[in-house]
Amino acid sequence: MSLSAIGIACKDIEKTISFYKLLGLTFEECGEGHYEGSTESGLRIMLDSYELMQKINPSWKVPQSPGITLCFEQATPKQVDEIYNEIINAGFSSEKEPWDAFWGQRYSSVKDPDGNQIDIFASLDA
Repeated sequence: MSLSAIGIACKDIEKTISFYKLLGLTFEECGEGHYEGSTESGLRIMLDSYELMQKINPSWKVPQSPGITLCFEQATPKQVDEIYNEIINAGFSSEKEPWDAFWGQRYSSVKDPDGNQIDIFASLDA
């Protein structure tokens, strides 16, 4: 068994696509309200509109509190700062500014348009 994809329910799918593009993902529409993109490691990120979620499962409810964190590794600490600043300058929310974490990584956290925490990190040795 292997993890192949992560699905994210999206209130505003276009805004969510623009957010993840800043992290290097590109998406293709694979059906009405369903988009897919892949990370460099091959993990697929699937974006589904709230409307599609309710069409698939009429008892589906909008999440009240996202509980997932996606972590995007960068090649250098400088890239953490650059991508964080790109995201903030594009109007998205910061959770924690870049800092040198005690476990040896440059680390920051932002929120995607649906409230999911997105961590951006790199080894301080890189």
